[in-house]
Amino acid sequence: MSENQKERRKRQQDVWQDFLTWTTQHADSRWVYRGHPDVSYKLQPSIGRKSKYRLIDETALLEIFARRATEFFGHQELNRWDLIALAQHHGMPTRLLDWTSNPLVAAYFATTSAPLDRDATVIATRVSSDHIIDTGYHREPLAISQTGFLLPRSITVRIVSQSGIFSCHHQPDSPWLPSGQISFDIPRDVRSFFQRRLFAFGIDHQRIMGGLDGLCARLSWQYAAGVGLGAVR
Repeated sequence: MSENQKERRKRQQDVWQDFLTWTTQHADSRWVYRGHPDVSYKLQPSIGRKSKYRLIDETALLEIFARRATEFFGHQELNRWDLIALAQHHGMPTRLLDWTSNPLVAAYFATTSAPLDRDATVIATRVSSDHIIDTGYHREPLAISQTGFLLPRSITVRIVSQSGIFSCHHQPDSPWLPSGQISFDIPRDVRSFFQRRLFAFGIDHQRIMGGLDGLCARLSWQYAAGVGLGAVR
C-alpha cells in the first residue's frame, strides 16, 4: 500500500471514528436523525418543493390515495395519519419528512442516496414530548398549526426496520430549521468507506428495504463493491 493510500485510509477511519463519537454524544432517546446526500439540502418536505405549492392539490393527492390504497391494503383500518405516513413511505409527495431514531440508518441514507458526488450530512435534533403530535386530538394532518413529530404506527415492516419517525410540517413550502439542530458532514470521498462500515454493522439494503428487493439490492452492491462475498451473511 502506497503512502497516499495509507493516508487516505487513515483519514477515512478518522472520519468514521469521529462519527461514532458524535453519535455517542447524542445517543439518548430524545435525539432523531436524518441523512442528506447533499449538505446544501434543506429540511423541506417533498410536497412543498414544487414552485407553486397549493393546499388544494395536496388535499386532492391524499384523497385519491385514500380511495385507491384499499386495493392493496384491503379493509385494514387506516386513519388519516396512517394514510399520509403510508403515502410518504411509498414515494407520494407529502408534508412529512423521514427521520430515524438510529443514527446509522441516517448515515446509510446520507451515503447511498443520489447525488453521490457531494458531501453528505447527518442532521440531528432533539425531540421533547411537546414536539410529539397527539393524533387523537389532531386528527387531520393537513390542518396542524405547527410543525411536530409523528410517531407512526407499525403499518409496514420498513417503518420498523428503519426505526422511522416523521416530522409533519405546517408550512410545507418553507424550509424548516428546528432549534438545537446539529449535523455531522461526511466528505464525498469517504461515503463509500462509510457504506462498508455500515454493512459490517448490519445496516444495508436488506435491513433498510426488507424482502427480496432488499436482499437483491444488497447483493448487487456487494458484487459491485467487492464486499463480503466470501462470508456467510
